[in-house]
Amino acid sequence: MISRRLIPGSKTARALAVAALGALALVTVLALTGFFGPAEYGTDERTIGVEAGDDFTLTVPARPWMGEHWYLAAEPDADVLDYKGTREEIEGADDDVVGGGDGTAYFDFTARARGTTTVTLLHCPMARCSGVASARETSPPVPTAGATDEPADEPAYFRYEITVR
Repeated sequence: MISRRLIPGSKTARALAVAALGALALVTVLALTGFFGPAEYGTDERTIGVEAGDDFTLTVPARPWMGEHWYLAAEPDADVLDYKGTREEIEGADDDVVGGGDGTAYFDFTARARGTTTVTLLHCPMARCSGVASARETSPPVPTAGATDEPADEPAYFRYEITVR
């Protein structure tokens, strides 16, 4: 077997470098254009800008085994955003354990037209509420989480300002 070394500055070395840079540029462009799926925003990103026609997702931690649930508290302006629905992905639970494990809840949207609207999610930890109505009844007033707050032990509204360009 003949072994060949790559000589720095050679045509082969330059061709490999160009190919590697091209592949990196392609992956970067695909990631930035949402090729790998809709953009996702967590609880630490509450001011969001998207383009009309873009799909995006608000992601929040999900621990249903602890009685933690998230709800869409108020529909956003339907002229600006289309709410597609909510889903959960839970990991780490045994197949025979209902509700065990940690994961993520996803609130999916499509940006429809230029404008700004607010999406309000209600965080209900440790079975403190079972939706927007019960949160108002059991612990009035329900506070609004600050822009940098993480989900805590008390019910709180998480408000996201969405601007569609």
